[in-house]
Amino acid sequence: MAEPENRQSPEGLSRLIAFADAVVAIALTLLVLPLVDIANDLREDSSVGQVVSDRSIELVSFFVSFAVIWILWRQHHQTMEYFRAYDRTLMNLHFIWLLTIVALPFATALVDGAHVEQANILYIGVLAVSVASLIAIAEWGRRHRGLLADDAATDRWAASASGLGTLLILAFALVVAIVFPRSGNLPLVLLVLTDPIERLIARRRGRPG
Repeated sequence: MAEPENRQSPEGLSRLIAFADAVVAIALTLLVLPLVDIANDLREDSSVGQVVSDRSIELVSFFVSFAVIWILWRQHHQTMEYFRAYDRTLMNLHFIWLLTIVALPFATALVDGAHVEQANILYIGVLAVSVASLIAIAEWGRRHRGLLADDAATDRWAASASGLGTLLILAFALVVAIVFPRSGNLPLVLLVLTDPIERLIARRRGRPG
């Protein structure tokens, strides 16, 4: 009996992107739930200032993680704008990326707990895998141009920097977090070096930065 044809229609690509968007939305919702629990546990004589002071770690973790997931989704959205088709590998790479997205609220909850020294390593590690999967999605498209749109804008994107600088910084931040476990999420400050490192990599590869 002949194997059924593995169809890869434009509607299939739209469903893949829509599914990814839905998973991101759920992850963002999960970040909010601990804040709802905080509100439910408030005493009648509590003030906003007291809540912010007592729950500063949870609030900072929420805003940082919300911004992180937003940035990851925005990068995914910008990347997928150049795709017109998909294949099995692209779907598998999405599985890895979405797994990291749903793991970030869990890592955030651990950072909010008592075992911060171990949690920051997990948090940065999950973030590094997430960025790596996004880079892999983009690189897979660059190496398989049949998956990409055929226009000048896509050609410019395919020749642009790869995002490898961000991954290198996260890998270094992970090493710092392991060597200095009490550093918390401070190693993520190294991400401010992303642009200069990306430009350096682009020059070495002969790509526009």
